[in-house]
Amino acid sequence: MLSLLLMWWLIFLVPGNTLKVSEFYAFGEKQGDTTMDANDDGSSPFISISTKFPFFNNLHDQLIVSTNGAISFLTPVSQYTPDPFPLDGDRRLITPFWGDVDTTKGGHVRYRETTDPDILDKASNEIKTYFPNFYNFPAAWVFIATWDKVAFFGCSDNGCLKRNTFQAVLISNGKHAFAIFNYENIEWTTGTASGGDADTGLGGTPAQAGFNAGDGKIYFAVNGSQTSDIININQKTNVGIPGKFAFRIDTSLVETGGCNTDGRIIISPKGGPMFGGQHITFSGPCIDQYDVFKVKFKGVRGTLTCEKKSRYSFFCITPKFNTAGDVQVHVSLTGKSSISFEGHYTVLNPVFCKVFVIRDNPDNWKNGTQSISWKNNVPELENSSTVDLEVHTLKENSGKLNFERLNIVRNISNSIGSTNFNFNVTQQVALLQVKSRVKRSKMPVPGIWSDVFLVSQSREEARQICEKWLESESSSPVLNASEPCPCTLQQALLDIVKYQPDPDCNMFHMGSRGKGNCRYRRDAQHCVRLPTPSISDNVCCYNAEGNLIDSRLQEGGTRQRYHYSEGVPYVNNFYHDVMPFMQCCRFSQTSTKEASENGDTYSLCQKYLKLRNYSSCQNYEPPRLARTSGDPHMTTLDGFSYTFNGAGEFVYIYTEDELFRSQIRFEQFRKDDGTIVPATVATAVVMEYANSSGRLEFRLNSIRTVDVLRNSELLGFGDSRWMDLEGVTILLLPADGNSSEVSLMVMFKNIKIAFNIKASKKIMNVIPIVHGDEVKGKLKGLLGNYDENPSNDLLSSDDQYLSPNASDVEIYNRFGMSWAINETESMFTYEPGKSFADYHQPLFRPVFESSVSVTEEVRAVCGEDKDCIFDYSVTGSRDVAEQSRTFQTQFQESQQAAVIVITCDDLPTVAGGVWKSTNGNLENSSAIFVCRDGYNVSGRTQNIVCKNGQWEPFGDVSCLRHDYTVTDLQTNSTSTPFTLIPTNITDLRTNSSTSTPFTLIPTNTENTSSNVPVYIGVGGALLCIFIFFVILFLFMMKKRRFGDLNIFSSIRTSNDTQHSQKGGLSTELSTIPEDKPIYPAR
Repeated sequence: MLSLLLMWWLIFLVPGNTLKVSEFYAFGEKQGDTTMDANDDGSSPFISISTKFPFFNNLHDQLIVSTNGAISFLTPVSQYTPDPFPLDGDRRLITPFWGDVDTTKGGHVRYRETTDPDILDKASNEIKTYFPNFYNFPAAWVFIATWDKVAFFGCSDNGCLKRNTFQAVLISNGKHAFAIFNYENIEWTTGTASGGDADTGLGGTPAQAGFNAGDGKIYFAVNGSQTSDIININQKTNVGIPGKFAFRIDTSLVETGGCNTDGRIIISPKGGPMFGGQHITFSGPCIDQYDVFKVKFKGVRGTLTCEKKSRYSFFCITPKFNTAGDVQVHVSLTGKSSISFEGHYTVLNPVFCKVFVIRDNPDNWKNGTQSISWKNNVPELENSSTVDLEVHTLKENSGKLNFERLNIVRNISNSIGSTNFNFNVTQQVALLQVKSRVKRSKMPVPGIWSDVFLVSQSREEARQICEKWLESESSSPVLNASEPCPCTLQQALLDIVKYQPDPDCNMFHMGSRGKGNCRYRRDAQHCVRLPTPSISDNVCCYNAEGNLIDSRLQEGGTRQRYHYSEGVPYVNNFYHDVMPFMQCCRFSQTSTKEASENGDTYSLCQKYLKLRNYSSCQNYEPPRLARTSGDPHMTTLDGFSYTFNGAGEFVYIYTEDELFRSQIRFEQFRKDDGTIVPATVATAVVMEYANSSGRLEFRLNSIRTVDVLRNSELLGFGDSRWMDLEGVTILLLPADGNSSEVSLMVMFKNIKIAFNIKASKKIMNVIPIVHGDEVKGKLKGLLGNYDENPSNDLLSSDDQYLSPNASDVEIYNRFGMSWAINETESMFTYEPGKSFADYHQPLFRPVFESSVSVTEEVRAVCGEDKDCIFDYSVTGSRDVAEQSRTFQTQFQESQQAAVIVITCDDLPTVAGGVWKSTNGNLENSSAIFVCRDGYNVSGRTQNIVCKNGQWEPFGDVSCLRHDYTVTDLQTNSTSTPFTLIPTNITDLRTNSSTSTPFTLIPTNTENTSSNVPVYIGVGGALLCIFIFFVILFLFMMKKRRFGDLNIFSSIRTSNDTQHSQKGGLSTELSTIPEDKPIYPAR
């Protein structure tokens, strides 16, 4: 057995009155309590509870109240003499006062479950007070058990006058759980059957207070338990109130409420907005009435003077920051004594920060009356009945960006949480803050923020802004070519090594209407971008069909000058990249008439794209992937598959220099009834890269499904699905139907290794993803060496090759077990009561695949899926088998995405038009030529197809422009005369130009009959004839230069013209406005 875990903490022995019953949670029959019949050593029946209660990392849907001062979850407690903790035999106990109670001698035991709002409010406030890091805890369920004036067994007449009154209150929100022990009179400790005195109730084996997990290892005992000092428990406390104790009990480590003297300081929340104004709580040290608290954030000018919140905490308001990431915090506490603490606070990049001020109709915010709503019950607005609304705009001065406060709307009621106001700004980028009107000296004013957003401009304003930007950008350094985009959405979802989901546009962030968050790429459902700042960033976006978006045709990705983590995080990227794109490619779109009058050959968006380039997947190489699933079935990075079901901790992926290390833990599978079977599953994985990421650990948890730890510290996602940590980004994906399953992306920034983790409460499946020459052929461990040769992947830790045809027994003994780690090599964190020895089982022998017999039930569930068949046969769990089958299907789909796809060259852009593909540049895609509004097609047009990596010939096709209009002398209507346009189309396969000569074409051949006579002067007629011959002469001269040319070859003079729509060329090609990309109508 391991060393005993005994947690001792600071207990205040506070003189004065003890807790009164009136300060208990109300109890009695009037409150709806159930009162147990008088008994000795009895218990209630199993009590079904309406919510699953988390206790010692297990969820419980029923409990038992024992007369002898205990609440149990797995088995009743009739034992009257308490044994010292820890106890095994499934004795999972909460014991406010485990002793020999006999209610036949006096007293009552009462209990009830409640969700009464007043009780929940009281419970929430107590937890927030005693556990300041749970500043936002909402109690959803409370169970109250009260032992009211109970006597002890064997008491004499005088002894029976001694009574104990105590209460246990269980509190939970479904994920976290707490217990509060309340004590009024405690007058006896022991029954006579436990060696106590009949008159005094003292002596013998005194009562036990605390918590026991029931596994013989994990427990928590209140100081004084099973000693004579337990009689004074009603005068002791861990929260500063005599007779009251508070504990957090959902994990294997019981946490005490109140304060400590061990030098720890807890900052809650651990991170917040870069723009400041956040209410943060500091807890840990015990606080005296006259203590003064000062906080200094490294890199920020000045020191903040904070305020006391309670005996257990004080609070500050964060300043503004100009960077994101971990910031060192120095805390000094001066009073009767001076103490200093060091901690860390994480400044969140605005792109990851949850927004609490919501703009109505956010896609079209412009000057005028606008509406907002906000979350009005946050700590930042606490005690503020009215709030102020501030508008901040972004300005560039001498190359530096700063948000400046523009105006304030004062004294808005906070109770409603919404308002309308007059929005009037002159800048293009803005930010809103709702601020408290409760002012505090020497601290910033608290408040909450909106998103950073773009102000919609008129077309002319946007055109001017875009043209100014184009002029400036043209003189900036040219953006170098960057990593090519994944060719399909499936490849983009797989390749989290070279790319990461764009926080501003991804399919994992769904709004209330089912739409994603792609506000600035509205034709995209998902975008990816480079994981770290480089010479330039590259954004790749995918439409609803899963195709890479061509930004000449839809709002998609482009190259960007700033990564969202560069400069002033997100702000630089938004101002220098997002804003120009929106001004040039959305807000400045104009009508055909305005385009014609302007006379631009290319739209502003096309000019923008010349500088920033549209997305391309030319020469894209997908990454390699491996997998571990079920009763562990392995596929190496080179594609070799085998089964290894050892029990222990193993080398998963190491680089040869061991700068990157990852280990995996396999444990024996436990059925729902607790039976352990001779099969193993993955339950934890840990990884670290060269001290730049910290040690990251992911392990199963029966309550939260999976815990994330960094350097042994438990992390929480809080209000965001992103953890942007030093050297690594972790993304929590939304549950796909099954809320108990958790999917995580773990993406290292400085090495091309990533992990997709999918976990249920009993099994973890992992897909490692690797790319790059820096690690190719330089890996070792259970997943092979990544040298593109699957036949040599079974290389043991002592460099012995095993044949790929080896049996599963040989693979187990000679390969798999060779990669078992020893205790000094372990990277894992062990929970209280656990150690390396609990997981290291070298003598374990699993059931091998060769010995499995298949039943009809197994075949019905699994079909021919070998992994599913094996898992069902060995574990006896249909859930495990179905998870294995589903994961195998997902892995096979990912393998298909990891294959290099054949593509053709990017389609060319021509003056006034572009080739439009049905499926990007992928093999067998077809493309059609499209002209913008103000242009018509010249030449024969037809679909071309990408075959064997080559487009079919483009042909002589171009777009001809409308330049002016004249009056039709017969119909008195206007038409556009012939236009001469030379157009060059670059053949991307040969990098040569094909010259399309001048073409004469009428762009309006509508011929409507009219009975209205038209009279024309002779001069007018002669002028028209003269113009005609001048044009004809010019074309004949051109003919001599360019060779034979039938100038009427593309003019429809036959009856076809009569059938064309509205007199235009008879063609299936649509036209699009000149000054915008060829985006579909919305």
